[in-house]
Amino acid sequence: MADYSKRPIWQWIAIYAVVGVVIYGAVYLFFFNKSGYNTAPATSTTEVNPTLIEAQKRGEQVSVFLTPSGFVPVALIVKAGTTVSWLNQSGVTGNVSSAPHPTHTAYPPLNLGNFEAGKSISLTFNTPGTYKYHNHLTPSQSGSITVK
Repeated sequence: MADYSKRPIWQWIAIYAVVGVVIYGAVYLFFFNKSGYNTAPATSTTEVNPTLIEAQKRGEQVSVFLTPSGFVPVALIVKAGTTVSWLNQSGVTGNVSSAPHPTHTAYPPLNLGNFEAGKSISLTFNTPGTYKYHNHLTPSQSGSITVK
């Protein structure tokens, strides 16, 4: 059995330096380097889309997109009488169900169920309030509709 306590100090420094570089590299790749990932562009709920705002004023149809990273926009404010359509652009089957997960009891009309990639589902919101929902198949993907 080798006696590691008799190694020269410079070998210990080299070992710790290599281990440090490996750990630093792993942390950097995991937390900071996102260039190699295919992610949807970040969308802020404060961005102004004139077409969306005009549709909201008229109480028309507004779209929410289900992407691989979740719902876009995450939060939506609409006028009563607006129809919200969820368009599945995630590449896999999605789901729209009311909060909370897994019981879906907050607003049962919002339990729209599964919809295939490339398809859409819709609901008209007539009553003011805030309605939270999620993708039951990927519960970390959630959103909300506020009806004024």
